[in-house]
Amino acid sequence: MNQTRLHVFVLLTLAFVSLPRNGMAQSDMLDHGRMGHAAFMTSTVSDYQCLSINPANLAFAPTLEYFTSSTPLETGIERITRRFSIGFGQVGASIRSDALDKTKLLDLVLQRGSAVNFTRNDQISLAQSFADRGIRVNADVMLVGVAYQTKKYGGIGFTVRERIGAAFLLNEGASDIIFRGRNAAYFDSSYTNWRGDTIGVARRPQLFSQLFDGTRLSLSWSREYALGYGLPLVTGRDWRLCFGVTGKFLQSFAYLDARAENGVFSASSALSPWFTINYGNATTPSAITGNNLVPVGEGYGVDLGLTYTSNTFALGVSVIDIGQMEYNGNVFAAGDTLVNGLGTPGFASYNFIDEAQKITGDGNYFVWSGLMQTTSKLPTRLRVGGSYSVSRFFRFGFDVMAPLNDGGANLSQAIVSTGVNYRPFSWLIIASGVGTGDGMNVFIPGSLTFSLLGGFLETGITTMDISSLFTDRLPVISAHLGFLRLRM
Repeated sequence: MNQTRLHVFVLLTLAFVSLPRNGMAQSDMLDHGRMGHAAFMTSTVSDYQCLSINPANLAFAPTLEYFTSSTPLETGIERITRRFSIGFGQVGASIRSDALDKTKLLDLVLQRGSAVNFTRNDQISLAQSFADRGIRVNADVMLVGVAYQTKKYGGIGFTVRERIGAAFLLNEGASDIIFRGRNAAYFDSSYTNWRGDTIGVARRPQLFSQLFDGTRLSLSWSREYALGYGLPLVTGRDWRLCFGVTGKFLQSFAYLDARAENGVFSASSALSPWFTINYGNATTPSAITGNNLVPVGEGYGVDLGLTYTSNTFALGVSVIDIGQMEYNGNVFAAGDTLVNGLGTPGFASYNFIDEAQKITGDGNYFVWSGLMQTTSKLPTRLRVGGSYSVSRFFRFGFDVMAPLNDGGANLSQAIVSTGVNYRPFSWLIIASGVGTGDGMNVFIPGSLTFSLLGGFLETGITTMDISSLFTDRLPVISAHLGFLRLRM
């Protein structure tokens, strides 16, 4: 596989090809992909899985779980919620679009069929489909996670994750120009240059901030090291109030944030030299030589959480990803300029890295300038959730997740979901529910987890939307696989 194709996979299919088969806001899989959970997690998910959800749940005390009542002749089946847990290779990804149906979205993921070699009619159709719409891609690859929990002193957890998020949201003008290039309606005149190339020209040129108002292109890829601690603040006979905090160190390999909002345009990027991006004649004092995949920035973050839990009821609240990133490698910025003309015929495929350079490279659109550094906020989110156990087989709950800033590829709107966790057997957990928000009408998350060898080994799969398997409307393709999770 050549490097150009790998670039596409980083944005779209690294999230999927890395599965043996983690990607809307950067937080989708980071917030939804947990084994044994689907519609609600803030008040229930524990051990290392609660990092980036609610660190207070590290303080959950190990307790006995009974699955079959004892009789005078037989003892019941019981399991202890084990103190130590470790997991490897939990991989999740999601991609959703309100501009493409399921078939075209799959083509985009797999880079086949309708996703490559656009015809002129394809370009016209896509320009219409993407007007005021877009695509969001996210991946969460947990390389390793480990936690140790006690009843008296609380618990500690550690994870290493790869976090990838991208959002491409276009207004009508941006969509028309990106897909149709010099043939877009904005270019109402043309001429042929000395090389014989046709150049589309706007006789009444507009600024980026005017023409692209409402457009946002963002990309983030970072490696996160998270260490969390949760402790019981107050305890009663059958309840406890828990507090938790997580500290995070992040290394960034890719950052792009270009937006036109309310008459203001801004664009900045810091991409590892592995991407081989063309910035035209621009140079930067923060240049990194070579073509290796090396970090271009780093940052710090904090998660805070509070959970009340009893034998049957739990209520949790957390604030996730408080902090910022600082980029000091290959940093560029672009300012607001007039869009005069364009010589390219528009995107010929969904290879965003290569196709975008036909517009941004060599001074076609963006006039890049180099910087020593730039900063961005982490996508801070608020989570509130509750759950209630009807019996040892059923637990009902809800979650609300809302953006607290516009950092990174954060959610654009709040997401609300509710559902049930059902454990018909000691070795099987089925979770599902319903939710809405962040540009989605309705989604149906689902999870299937197998707890084997007396709860020592767990494996399973989670999806953000079961309904996308059966409908083309606002499709969401997502999966979270837990290959190996051990509890001792």
